[in-house]
Amino acid sequence: MQVSKRMAIHGLNISMAVFTALSAYGILLYYEGGADAAKATNLLTTLSYLAGIVACIAGIGFFGIQLDRRKSEERREEEARRAAEAARKVRRKPVKEA
Repeated sequence: MQVSKRMAIHGLNISMAVFTALSAYGILLYYEGGADAAKATNLLTTLSYLAGIVACIAGIGFFGIQLDRRKSEERREEEARRAAEAARKVRRKPVKEA
């Protein structure tokens, strides 16, 4: 699956923001009485947090790779454009006779 550069940037930012929020929530929960909060949560809640974290990490990986691919494609296109421009300049120069 291929996504645009804009979609990759937004997906990466959203995945990182949600991951950061879940991590901050977990740290705050731990400092407010982590053992009591851990005992009070049921298995479904724990698994949903875990699924959210795994989905965020997968999103960061997927959208990061897509963004890297779009950037490398742009770099190759820019290099090809520069090479074509340089070739045109070489052809335009008048030949000096000796």
